[in-house]
Amino acid sequence: MSEIVITGSTGVIGRRAVRELLAAGYRVTGVTRSARGREQLESLRARAVEADVFDEASLRGAFDGAHAVVNLLTHIPRVDRMPDPSAWEENDRLRTEASAAIARAAQAAGVQRLVQESIAFVYADGGDAWLDEDAPVVGGGVTTTALTAERNARELFGGDTVVLRFGLFMGPDSGFTLAALEAARGGASVAPGPPEAYRPMLWLDDAAPAIAAALRVPAGTYNVADTDPATNAEIDGALAAAVRVEALRPRAPLDGPLARSQRVSSRRLREASGWAPRMRAGTEIWGRIAA
Repeated sequence: MSEIVITGSTGVIGRRAVRELLAAGYRVTGVTRSARGREQLESLRARAVEADVFDEASLRGAFDGAHAVVNLLTHIPRVDRMPDPSAWEENDRLRTEASAAIARAAQAAGVQRLVQESIAFVYADGGDAWLDEDAPVVGGGVTTTALTAERNARELFGGDTVVLRFGLFMGPDSGFTLAALEAARGGASVAPGPPEAYRPMLWLDDAAPAIAAALRVPAGTYNVADTDPATNAEIDGALAAAVRVEALRPRAPLDGPLARSQRVSSRRLREASGWAPRMRAGTEIWGRIAA
């Protein structure tokens, strides 16, 4: 039975990953520095270990004996603070400094595999073309430090590295999801790009099986999003139907990664592992959550 250590184990994705991996028969340890985090992990029947995610020596002790390390560390600000660059400072530090410390510590501890969380918004605007993992990537906004975390995982760790580029997480405990529903009830869209732009999204409960799949696929980069990403127009139509309004007013166009058209393909992960999303997050979740 392999030992898996998860950083970010008490977050929205981390909690789901802990449950998924325990159910799959792995021994799971979560890194935490708080009594509340320890209680959460122990309530899930996972082991808790204390470590500073910015300190390589501290992490090495936490990683000793592990087969794989899964880094899910993020710190996403509240929706109302997202336009403020300073609100992303903690997330940027996790993506840059902590990811480097984790990769080096995993290497020093003799870990065989490192799984690094990333985001699907790193791709350049692709219009209506499908974007696989070899499509051009560009920085800007939150994608800049996501690409740094990817690079740290690949270059500072000598074992098998798997990068998971997730779509926008959607679910009942997603701040963005709840904000989009609230805006829709007032007749407004929160889509940052044009109606025809594709937006990669993912139902939260489909993320954890992808993390489990990452422990057995060949090393490499994998997209994790809806099989058929929806356009902003499709998403707004589904939102309007869920809250029973005729149509949503478009917002003023924005610049940045979320405004790009990214018709992301998750075919590589599906063919390597059999993973597939159980729900089309872009259109199918709104009625369920609104109810």
